[in-house]
Amino acid sequence: MSGAATAGGAVGGVAGGAIGGVIGSFIPPPGLGTFLGRAIGSRVGRALGRAAATMVDDYVNSMEQAEEQAEEDEAAKEEEEVCHICQQRCESAAGDVKNALYNNKRSPNNPNQGNHGYLNRMIEQMCGAQGPGTPGWNTHINELRGAKRRLGEAFEPFEGEDGIDPDCDPSEFFSREERDAINNILRGSENSPWQPRNIPHLGRDHPRCQTLPNAVSGGRIRDYLNIIRPQRPPMSGPALS
Repeated sequence: MSGAATAGGAVGGVAGGAIGGVIGSFIPPPGLGTFLGRAIGSRVGRALGRAAATMVDDYVNSMEQAEEQAEEDEAAKEEEEVCHICQQRCESAAGDVKNALYNNKRSPNNPNQGNHGYLNRMIEQMCGAQGPGTPGWNTHINELRGAKRRLGEAFEPFEGEDGIDPDCDPSEFFSREERDAINNILRGSENSPWQPRNIPHLGRDHPRCQTLPNAVSGGRIRDYLNIIRPQRPPMSGPALS
Protein backbone atom coordinates (compact mmCIF):
# COMPACT_ATOMS: atom_id res chain seq x y z
CA MET A 1 0.00 0.00 0.00
CA SER A 2 1.37 3.41 -0.95
CA GLY A 3 1.98 6.20 1.57
CA ALA A 4 -0.81 8.25 -0.02
CA ALA A 5 -3.31 5.41 0.44
CA THR A 6 -2.27 4.98 4.08
CA ALA A 7 -2.60 8.68 4.77
CA GLY A 8 -5.93 8.80 2.94
CA GLY A 9 -7.19 5.87 4.99
CA ALA A 10 -6.20 7.57 8.23
CA VAL A 11 -7.87 10.84 7.32
CA GLY A 12 -10.94 8.99 6.05
CA GLY A 13 -11.09 6.94 9.24
CA VAL A 14 -11.08 10.03 11.46
CA ALA A 15 -13.65 11.84 9.36
CA GLY A 16 -15.82 8.76 9.00
CA GLY A 17 -15.67 8.06 12.70
CA ALA A 18 -16.73 11.59 13.56
CA ILE A 19 -19.63 11.56 11.12
CA GLY A 20 -20.66 8.06 12.18
CA GLY A 21 -20.61 9.09 15.82
CA VAL A 22 -22.93 12.00 15.18
CA ILE A 23 -25.33 9.83 13.24
CA GLY A 24 -25.14 7.07 15.83
CA SER A 25 -26.04 9.43 18.64
CA PHE A 26 -29.58 9.50 17.30
CA ILE A 27 -29.86 5.74 17.59
CA PRO A 28 -30.93 4.44 21.03
CA PRO A 29 -29.52 3.65 23.40
CA PRO A 30 -27.44 6.87 23.08
CA GLY A 31 -24.03 5.53 24.17
CA LEU A 32 -24.18 2.34 22.16
CA GLY A 33 -25.44 4.11 19.03
CA THR A 34 -22.62 6.62 19.17
CA PHE A 35 -20.03 3.85 19.67
CA LEU A 36 -21.34 1.75 16.81
CA GLY A 37 -21.67 4.79 14.56
CA ARG A 38 -18.07 5.78 15.17
CA ALA A 39 -16.81 2.25 14.56
CA ILE A 40 -18.74 1.73 11.35
CA GLY A 41 -18.07 5.28 10.15
CA SER A 42 -14.35 4.91 10.82
CA ARG A 43 -14.17 1.64 8.86
CA VAL A 44 -16.14 3.02 5.91
CA GLY A 45 -14.20 6.28 6.01
CA ARG A 46 -10.87 4.50 5.95
CA ALA A 47 -11.93 2.43 2.90
CA LEU A 48 -13.22 5.48 1.05
CA GLY A 49 -10.16 7.51 2.01
CA ARG A 50 -7.78 4.84 0.78
CA ALA A 51 -9.70 4.49 -2.48
CA ALA A 52 -9.73 8.25 -3.08
CA ALA A 53 -6.04 8.60 -2.26
CA THR A 54 -5.15 5.68 -4.54
CA MET A 55 -7.11 7.26 -7.40
CA VAL A 56 -5.29 10.56 -6.91
CA ASP A 57 -1.93 8.75 -6.69
CA ASP A 58 -2.64 6.77 -9.88
CA TYR A 59 -3.66 9.95 -11.67
CA VAL A 60 -0.47 11.73 -10.65
CA ASN A 61 1.64 8.74 -11.72
CA SER A 62 -0.12 8.52 -15.06
CA MET A 63 0.50 12.23 -15.66
CA GLU A 64 4.19 11.82 -14.80
CA GLN A 65 4.47 8.80 -17.11
CA ALA A 66 2.75 10.69 -19.91
CA GLU A 67 5.15 13.58 -19.43
CA GLU A 68 8.17 11.26 -19.45
CA GLN A 69 6.90 9.52 -22.59
CA ALA A 70 6.41 12.88 -24.29
CA GLU A 71 10.00 13.83 -23.42
CA GLU A 72 11.28 10.49 -24.76
CA ASP A 73 9.28 10.91 -27.98
CA GLU A 74 10.66 14.41 -28.44
CA ALA A 75 14.22 13.20 -27.86
CA ALA A 76 13.70 10.34 -30.36
CA LYS A 77 12.34 12.79 -32.91
CA GLU A 78 15.34 15.09 -32.48
CA GLU A 79 17.71 12.12 -32.78
CA GLU A 80 15.95 10.99 -35.96
CA GLU A 81 16.28 14.48 -37.42
CA VAL A 82 19.98 14.53 -36.55
CA CYS A 83 20.47 11.08 -38.12
CA HIS A 84 18.67 12.24 -41.27
CA ILE A 85 20.97 15.27 -41.50
CA CYS A 86 24.01 13.02 -40.94
CA GLN A 87 22.81 10.65 -43.65
CA GLN A 88 22.48 13.52 -46.09
CA ARG A 89 25.98 14.72 -45.24
CA CYS A 90 27.39 11.22 -45.70
CA GLU A 91 25.66 10.83 -49.06
CA SER A 92 27.09 14.16 -50.15
CA ALA A 93 30.56 13.17 -48.92
CA ALA A 94 30.31 9.85 -50.76
CA GLY A 95 29.49 11.74 -53.94
CA ASP A 96 32.61 13.87 -53.44
CA VAL A 97 34.75 10.74 -52.97
CA LYS A 98 33.41 9.11 -56.14
CA ASN A 99 33.98 12.33 -58.04
CA ALA A 100 37.58 12.32 -56.77
CA LEU A 101 37.92 8.76 -58.04
CA TYR A 102 36.01 8.70 -61.32
CA ASN A 103 35.50 12.24 -62.60
CA ASN A 104 36.13 12.59 -66.32
CA LYS A 105 36.84 16.22 -67.05
CA ARG A 106 36.51 15.64 -70.80
CA SER A 107 33.05 14.12 -70.69
CA PRO A 108 30.43 16.17 -72.60
CA ASN A 109 27.90 15.00 -70.00
CA ASN A 110 29.91 16.52 -67.16
CA PRO A 111 28.80 20.15 -66.66
CA ASN A 112 31.37 20.75 -63.91
CA GLN A 113 34.33 19.15 -65.71
CA GLY A 114 36.88 20.15 -63.06
CA ASN A 115 39.78 17.74 -62.59
CA HIS A 116 40.26 14.15 -63.58
CA GLY A 117 39.53 11.67 -60.82
CA TYR A 118 42.53 9.72 -59.56
CA LEU A 119 41.60 6.51 -61.37
CA ASN A 120 41.15 8.27 -64.71
CA ARG A 121 44.43 10.12 -64.27
CA MET A 122 46.13 6.86 -63.26
CA ILE A 123 45.09 4.77 -66.26
CA GLU A 124 45.87 7.65 -68.64
CA GLN A 125 49.36 7.73 -67.15
CA MET A 126 49.69 3.98 -67.60
CA CYS A 127 48.36 3.98 -71.16
CA GLY A 128 49.69 7.33 -72.37
CA ALA A 129 52.09 7.95 -75.22
CA GLN A 130 54.70 9.64 -73.03
CA GLY A 131 56.64 7.41 -70.66
CA PRO A 132 58.82 7.98 -67.60
CA GLY A 133 61.32 10.84 -67.84
CA THR A 134 59.33 12.84 -70.37
CA PRO A 135 57.90 16.29 -69.55
CA GLY A 136 54.36 15.00 -70.00
CA TRP A 137 54.96 12.12 -67.60
CA ASN A 138 56.38 14.43 -64.93
CA THR A 139 53.48 16.85 -65.33
CA HIS A 140 51.05 14.00 -64.82
CA ILE A 141 52.87 12.95 -61.62
CA ASN A 142 52.13 16.38 -60.15
CA GLU A 143 48.52 16.15 -61.31
CA LEU A 144 48.22 12.72 -59.70
CA ARG A 145 49.49 14.16 -56.42
CA GLY A 146 46.77 16.78 -56.58
CA ALA A 147 44.16 14.13 -57.34
CA LYS A 148 45.36 12.08 -54.36
CA ARG A 149 45.13 15.11 -52.08
CA ARG A 150 41.57 15.82 -53.23
CA LEU A 151 40.60 12.20 -52.65
CA GLY A 152 42.07 12.28 -49.15
CA GLU A 153 40.14 15.44 -48.26
CA ALA A 154 36.89 14.01 -49.61
CA PHE A 155 37.37 10.74 -47.71
CA GLU A 156 37.91 12.36 -44.29
CA PRO A 157 34.30 11.82 -43.05
CA PHE A 158 34.81 8.07 -43.58
CA GLU A 159 37.93 7.81 -41.42
CA GLY A 160 37.93 7.51 -37.61
CA GLU A 161 40.64 8.82 -35.32
CA ASP A 162 42.07 7.50 -32.05
CA GLY A 163 39.58 4.64 -31.79
CA ILE A 164 36.58 6.87 -32.56
CA ASP A 165 34.23 5.58 -35.22
CA PRO A 166 34.02 7.71 -38.38
CA ASP A 167 31.05 9.98 -38.96
CA CYS A 168 30.13 7.92 -42.02
CA ASP A 169 30.42 4.17 -42.58
CA PRO A 170 32.44 3.55 -45.77
CA SER A 171 30.96 0.07 -46.23
CA GLU A 172 27.53 1.69 -46.62
CA PHE A 173 28.58 3.75 -49.63
CA PHE A 174 31.51 1.99 -51.33
CA SER A 175 32.06 -1.54 -52.58
CA ARG A 176 34.88 -3.64 -51.18
CA GLU A 177 36.90 -3.07 -54.36
CA GLU A 178 36.39 0.68 -54.12
CA ARG A 179 37.47 0.66 -50.47
CA ASP A 180 40.56 -1.38 -51.36
CA ALA A 181 41.44 1.02 -54.18
CA ILE A 182 41.03 4.05 -51.90
CA ASN A 183 43.22 2.41 -49.28
CA ASN A 184 45.89 1.61 -51.89
CA ILE A 185 45.89 5.20 -53.07
CA LEU A 186 45.80 6.93 -49.69
CA ARG A 187 47.66 4.42 -47.51
CA GLY A 188 49.92 2.55 -49.93
CA SER A 189 53.68 2.62 -49.42
CA GLU A 190 55.83 4.88 -51.54
CA ASN A 191 56.89 1.82 -53.55
CA SER A 192 53.31 0.84 -54.35
CA PRO A 193 52.36 0.92 -58.06
CA TRP A 194 49.27 2.89 -56.98
CA GLN A 195 51.41 5.89 -56.00
CA PRO A 196 52.03 8.77 -58.43
CA ARG A 197 55.79 8.20 -58.86
CA ASN A 198 55.52 4.42 -59.23
CA ILE A 199 52.64 3.94 -61.62
CA PRO A 200 53.88 1.59 -64.36
CA HIS A 201 53.85 2.67 -67.97
CA LEU A 202 52.22 0.27 -70.43
CA GLY A 203 51.76 2.40 -73.52
CA ARG A 204 48.82 2.89 -75.85
CA ASP A 205 49.27 -0.40 -77.69
CA HIS A 206 49.27 -2.59 -74.61
CA PRO A 207 46.34 -5.07 -74.62
CA ARG A 208 45.15 -3.91 -71.21
CA CYS A 209 44.90 -0.34 -72.51
CA GLN A 210 42.46 -1.19 -75.27
CA THR A 211 39.60 -1.03 -72.76
CA LEU A 212 40.54 2.44 -71.50
CA PRO A 213 37.71 4.28 -73.33
CA ASN A 214 35.13 1.95 -71.82
CA ALA A 215 36.57 2.39 -68.34
CA VAL A 216 36.55 6.17 -68.60
CA SER A 217 33.03 6.38 -70.00
CA GLY A 218 31.53 3.72 -67.72
CA GLY A 219 33.03 4.79 -64.41
CA ARG A 220 32.96 1.24 -63.00
CA ILE A 221 35.68 0.13 -60.61
CA ARG A 222 36.00 -3.30 -62.23
CA ASP A 223 36.87 -1.74 -65.62
CA TYR A 224 39.62 0.34 -64.01
CA LEU A 225 40.99 -2.63 -62.08
CA ASN A 226 41.19 -4.70 -65.25
CA ILE A 227 43.73 -2.16 -66.50
CA ILE A 228 45.51 -1.43 -63.21
CA ARG A 229 45.82 -5.01 -61.94
CA PRO A 230 44.25 -7.60 -64.27
CA GLN A 231 42.79 -10.66 -62.62
CA ARG A 232 44.69 -13.91 -62.74
CA PRO A 233 43.28 -16.51 -65.15
CA PRO A 234 41.06 -19.11 -63.49
CA MET A 235 42.83 -22.18 -62.18
CA SER A 236 42.38 -25.32 -64.26
CA GLY A 237 40.86 -28.43 -62.76
CA PRO A 238 37.49 -29.91 -61.94
CA ALA A 239 34.68 -27.51 -61.20
CA LEU A 240 33.97 -26.90 -57.54
CA SER A 241 30.74 -28.47 -56.31
